[in-house]
Amino acid sequence: MFVIVCGQASSYAADNYVASHYVQNNNASSINCNKVNTAAAKPAPINWQVKVHNTYPHRSNAFTQGLIYHQEQLFESTGHYGQSTISQLDLNTGETIKQLALNKNVFGEGATIWNQQLIQLTWKSGNVYRYSLPDFSLLQTQTLSGEGWGLTHNNQFLINSNGSAQLSFRDPISLAVESTLNVTYLGRPLKNLNELEWVNGCILANIWQSQYIAIIDPTNGQTTGLIDLSRIIAHEQKTGTSEVANGIAWHAKNQRLLITGKYWQRIYEIELIQKPAGQ
Repeated sequence: MFVIVCGQASSYAADNYVASHYVQNNNASSINCNKVNTAAAKPAPINWQVKVHNTYPHRSNAFTQGLIYHQEQLFESTGHYGQSTISQLDLNTGETIKQLALNKNVFGEGATIWNQQLIQLTWKSGNVYRYSLPDFSLLQTQTLSGEGWGLTHNNQFLINSNGSAQLSFRDPISLAVESTLNVTYLGRPLKNLNELEWVNGCILANIWQSQYIAIIDPTNGQTTGLIDLSRIIAHEQKTGTSEVANGIAWHAKNQRLLITGKYWQRIYEIELIQKPAGQ
């Protein structure tokens, strides 16, 4: 079982935006949606800051729609008509190992890996592509209704977003909808759910056009926390070309998240740190 452990913040060098050292907190907490909450009252969402442990090169021409870290290799789905791709990358160097361009008439969206198949959504065409690993040969083209945005899985179902406040749980073979989940924040629908990642029983979702990643309890749709990426976004957008944050992957070996954005210069390896009360 993977646990995101959150320790106390320590300073990092501003010039390279990488944490210089790590301080373990004896009161460290973890994000774990597998825990049973026996409290009668619903706990207030936790606000999380981030601490950067490392950065990696990211293709600044990549309009990131999906990010996956699998067997020590990085996979990325990119969008825009005529520019959409699915790629395998070396995390440390940013080198493109393998890349496949999509038809110019489709707009690439989220992706995930299921049973050694790389599955990629598209935005409005309804096409869903299945590729074999490691050779990227196209196995099947399927369709789903509505828009495709983010995609992940929980080892039982594929989970996709469509820009609304609702997530769909789908049969991983037929893509039939088995159930839906209405996501809320403080009792209200949380819309614009985009790129998704399953971590330790939680669904993480970029909220489109915002600085936040939502941490969602899949049993009830409640947002149990928000990850604030504002400092990273401000640093990244100094280049003038970087757009919104989009892209979440789980680095299981390091037990940390990898995050990036559209046209960003870097991928950031981050640890989550609970924001002090009142901030």
